[in-house]
Amino acid sequence: MSEWMTVREAAQVLEVSARTVQRSLADPEQRAREWGDEGQGWRTKPLSTRGVYQLRRAEVMRKAGRPEA
Repeated sequence: MSEWMTVREAAQVLEVSARTVQRSLADPEQRAREWGDEGQGWRTKPLSTRGVYQLRRAEVMRKAGRPEA
């Protein structure tokens, strides 16, 4: 299992829409508040030319109130 999740995978775990997660990443202030610093809770997918975000699995599980599997 990868250390990083896609926005869609995170949305499934958090039981919200992928659009909701994507919106939380779009605004720099909200992104810092909800997901922390780049490299800690989120990152831009390597080699992405479209600014695709990935979220750290441990951070998503913490937000969902679940222990990391």
